[in-house]
Amino acid sequence: MSVFFLFCVCVYAQASKDTPSARATQLGPQTLVNLFNSPLYSDVIFMVQGSVLPAHRAVLVARCDVMAAMFSGKYAEARSRVVPIHGVSSDTFLSFLEYLYTDSCCPASVLQAMSVLMCAEMYQVKRLQHLCEVCVCAYLQSMPSRELASTGLSVVRLLRKAKCHNAEQLYVWLLHFIANNYLIFSHKHDFLELSDEECEQVERLRWPSRGYLQELSEYQQRRRKLRKSRCTVM
Repeated sequence: MSVFFLFCVCVYAQASKDTPSARATQLGPQTLVNLFNSPLYSDVIFMVQGSVLPAHRAVLVARCDVMAAMFSGKYAEARSRVVPIHGVSSDTFLSFLEYLYTDSCCPASVLQAMSVLMCAEMYQVKRLQHLCEVCVCAYLQSMPSRELASTGLSVVRLLRKAKCHNAEQLYVWLLHFIANNYLIFSHKHDFLELSDEECEQVERLRWPSRGYLQELSEYQQRRRKLRKSRCTVM
């Protein structure tokens, strides 16, 4: 299921690039790379956690509908050169701006991908949100079982954030991921934070299933009895 989900999302992302409007949009970022985070020709400055991030209204308006609304009409941002940003870290907002200028996003970790996803949801940039969903899935899928068992990263908390920020595909994938790694996650304390409905889904999808574990236990018992009987005969 996880591989299928990644395949579907990747196909969706590729398909979105092949539309005429997307192709036209893609031509822009290639020529805007040198303007990213540069004061050259900038006409707006974002203040984020004490960091100064220069930007260009024309680029922002063309790439983000929320920004277009923000810089038009009677909003204060339309009349001010300096715009404060709250509720987002400077690194996250810089990654968000980088996507608007370059049409690409490469978060360095699961947590960074989730932070950018939440920023994308805030500014209603759906494609960036989908890219971040794929990044989170890819990072978790690449982690070996031993690392999943020892990591301090809470997959259940990621599940909660995905649901809270309308990342429905990621939410469904994480439920399957928890179920497919049931023996690892069921022993973590945050497993108890799952809702009753989520627990039912995980239990239904879990691997190994209860039936499999029961059969395995019975098989091992028969093996032990057989060995004891052989030892007695000898």
